[in-house]
Amino acid sequence: MSDTPVQPGLDKHRAATMDAASLAAFYGKFGLRVVRSQSAWWVEAGPRFLLAVPCHHPLHLPEDEARELFRREKVAGLRYICDEADGGKASFHLSCSDSAYSIEKLSANTRSKVRRGLARNEMRRIRGAELLEVGQGAFMETMQRQNRASASTLETWKRMLRAADEEPAVEIWSAWHEGEFASYLITINIDDVCEFFQARSRNELLKHYPNNALIFHVTEEMLVRRRIREITFGIESPEDVEDLDAFKLALGYEKKPVRQRIIFHPALRAALGLSPLRALLHRIGDRPGANVVWRKASGLARFAEEQDRT
Repeated sequence: MSDTPVQPGLDKHRAATMDAASLAAFYGKFGLRVVRSQSAWWVEAGPRFLLAVPCHHPLHLPEDEARELFRREKVAGLRYICDEADGGKASFHLSCSDSAYSIEKLSANTRSKVRRGLARNEMRRIRGAELLEVGQGAFMETMQRQNRASASTLETWKRMLRAADEEPAVEIWSAWHEGEFASYLITINIDDVCEFFQARSRNELLKHYPNNALIFHVTEEMLVRRRIREITFGIESPEDVEDLDAFKLALGYEKKPVRQRIIFHPALRAALGLSPLRALLHRIGDRPGANVVWRKASGLARFAEEQDRT
């Protein structure tokens, strides 16, 4: 496969990486709340819920440290990958670590879509400043497909792209169909792992398979040409994203087993123990087209039930 076109000034094979502290600082640059505890860095990934970052690092969180976070930060919950001895729920993160990754290893149906996508689209690296100019439609259309669109998410996206241009470990990859912007993928190099951080696409160009081609192309770039140890899409979401997971699995990713733990604030923990409240959350959050806030609430309630049974 030919080398990927790259904007002038972008080093295609740069090896810059982040550690946990610089990753947390990156989140902070575009407005997310960042918290430090003795054992980990945390980011407010959902309203009043802290996620330990990097999310693929197992964490042992002492009980007194968790209590201090609840007292000091006034949060509703803490979410992280834990050591097996710490309990939690059987979970996964979607990952690929095949250094011989290739199109021949995919199913016939997936190979066909990837080949059509590669033939119809040009892949190239761009800067956040260019994505700001051409990518807002892709961002908003994807968020609308997922019932996540809002003015605040758009402003966060804009700040994130400006921050990305200041961070060498963040890369932005794009697909273009006949000169028209089709989709993008943002990656973050963390230690010896590459996280596929965000992917968005234009509705009208999905028929040309830009996402299939872009995910395949960047996966091959990272694992085969750069020899990065592993790519991850992050840990299992509390909400149902089965269709998105199926797309990634078809492209050669796998569900790598981990233990995921959510510690709820005692007041919230007691509320989620009430069957009528759980039933209400499921009824609202599981409806087709439900808002992301209700979907996450339903998912968290279900997670609490499953975690209790382990």
